[in-house]
Amino acid sequence: MEKLRTFLNPGDESLVLEAIHQAESHTSGEIRIRIERKAGRNPMRSARKAFKALGMRNTDLHNGVLFFVTIKDRKFTIIGDDGINSHVPPGFWNQIRDVVTDEFRKGAFGRGLAEGIRLAGEQLAIYFPCQAKDVNELPNAISYADED
Repeated sequence: MEKLRTFLNPGDESLVLEAIHQAESHTSGEIRIRIERKAGRNPMRSARKAFKALGMRNTDLHNGVLFFVTIKDRKFTIIGDDGINSHVPPGFWNQIRDVVTDEFRKGAFGRGLAEGIRLAGEQLAIYFPCQAKDVNELPNAISYADED
């Protein structure tokens, strides 16, 4: 069985990790990427389960954002925690999803995720600007389900 790590090549991984670093340098928010093989019958439920498993609900300000990708069934969703969801306009996550999926259709997975991260980071920076004593509450890493 092919490992999930092949979804992003090393250059794409670097691009995505740099996008997370850049976005989080302007906000107290936390951004994570989760790559899984399949979402099952209910992709949103799978994404919420991953959100919880990755500790995304454990941020002090509830300002975590998860980009959830499944490669076999080609599903993608974004979940924001309650803190950020209370601020962004209706449909905001759908706008980011559309930008990311447009790049995915071109096979530009790293570029798509990086652009989505940049857009999410802009909103996080508005509502949750970086504070002097900001602590990185979650790892800046791509989570692969087959490596848990």
